[in-house]
This record gives sequence, C-alpha cells and structure tokens, in this order.
Amino acid sequence: MEIGNEGKISFLDTLIIVNEDSLIFDAYRKATFSGRFLNFHSHHPLCHKRGVIYGIIDKIILLCHPKFHNRNLIDAINIFLLNGYPLDFIFTTIKNRLKFHINKISSNNNNNNSLKKFFAIPFVDSVSNKFKPIANIFTCKLAYTIPNTLRNFIKRGKDKLEYTHNQNVVYKISCDNCDVSYVGQTKRQLKTRIHEHSSDINKTSKSPSVISNHRIETNHDFNWSNVKILDMEPSYNKRLISEMVHIKKQTHGINKQNDTESLPDCYTNMIHSLSTS
Repeated sequence: MEIGNEGKISFLDTLIIVNEDSLIFDAYRKATFSGRFLNFHSHHPLCHKRGVIYGIIDKIILLCHPKFHNRNLIDAINIFLLNGYPLDFIFTTIKNRLKFHINKISSNNNNNNSLKKFFAIPFVDSVSNKFKPIANIFTCKLAYTIPNTLRNFIKRGKDKLEYTHNQNVVYKISCDNCDVSYVGQTKRQLKTRIHEHSSDINKTSKSPSVISNHRIETNHDFNWSNVKILDMEPSYNKRLISEMVHIKKQTHGINKQNDTESLPDCYTNMIHSLSTS
C-alpha cells in the first residue's frame, strides 16, 4: 500500500497533492521510468507518432494543475527528442493540440453527436496512404494496424490449441482422390464444421452439399484429417471477404458460383495472378 509523504501520494503516473482544502494533480514518474515511447524512425504511420505527443500533452493539460504545466511541457519535449522526434514536428503538433483544446472549450455548446466510421488497413509505408481518397468517398476515417508486433515474436507460454478447436476460421478441404477442393468459413470450432461436412452424405436431403455431390458422383472421399486453416478472422464481414478471396484462388474448386457473387469482378485477375495454389 502506498504511503503519503508531506501531503503527497502517487497513484500510477499521477501525483496527488493536498493543497490547503483541495487536491491538485501533477505528473509522476517512478525511478524505473525509461522515457521510451514509439520511436519517430519506426515503421509506423505518422498519425501514430502524432498520437504519442497528443496522449502526453492531453494528460498534462487535462489532468495536471496549471502551475505544473510549464515544467511538464519542457520534460515532455525532452522525452520526445530522446525518442527521435524532430523539434519542428514536436512544436507544430503541440501547437495544434493546444488549439484543439481551446476550440473544444469554446464550442462545447455545439454538440455533434454524429458517429465517425473507421476503415482499418495494415500499414505499409508509401502504400497505405493511397487508400485515403477511397475512404473519403465513403466518408470514413482511415485507421492503420501494425502487423509486426512483439506479440508475434514473443511466445506467451500457453499450450498450443489443437487446430480443429480453432474458431472464426477460413478452411480448405481437399479431395483424397483428385485435385478438387472446397473452401468455407465458420465461427464455430472447426471440428464441428468438419463433422457436418462428413456426415452430410448420410442425410436424406434432396439438396446435398457440393462435397456430398462430389463424393456420390465420383465415389471419392475427402481428407478429413488434414483440413487446412487458411485464415483466422473474428470479424464476420472480413471473414466472408477472406473466404471469397480463397475460393477464387482455388484451381479446382467445387464451391457454388454464388459463394463469391459479392466479390467485384475487378479483383478476379489480381487474385489469380497472386495465387500459388
């Protein structure tokens, strides 16, 4: 338990100070504080680097008492410099953020409750910014994701999940006797969907699945023990797009034509040129 000293007590990165009959706040940094933030020269979009400055400036302006602002701003600028941020970029970003807070206070009575829509794409320098005009057409703000994170390289020590227990997957089932394959998607465990495919042939339905039709017409069977996971995506809409792309990438697919009817034809040639299957 933290013990106060001289009317002060720290809580996380905030210092709470007793000032006569009220409490005021200041920034607090532990002895282990490294001062390391997102480096300016890292492979991240400029908006992420600008966001680092925004986050620290917001904390100073909105949380700390005004009498600490000057010292905390100087400390923040030194931290940005140590992380490779150019001085003109620092000053311009801080100036814009201060203007934002001033304008926000003056326009509090003009409430705008419209929700902003975001369109997220992986960030690739010199490529991702070209999607801005497309996002503007649909009145969306562009957001960037970073595919290469520490999570991808540092193992967390958890037992590996058996692949058939995975959920929210796009999968591919191949015929054991020919080159035919089928691509599908499911939000449930993969083993549940595999069981449904394999047992469909035993039903008395007048409209069997395309897999059952192939098994009946050719007397072939599918490799149920080696179903491949092509993609894992929790978002249903993104998973459907991934499914359509992988259906188009098949050389001898047996999926129905309407499985990809939502995918614009202009993508077909590009998908085929990138396909290795």
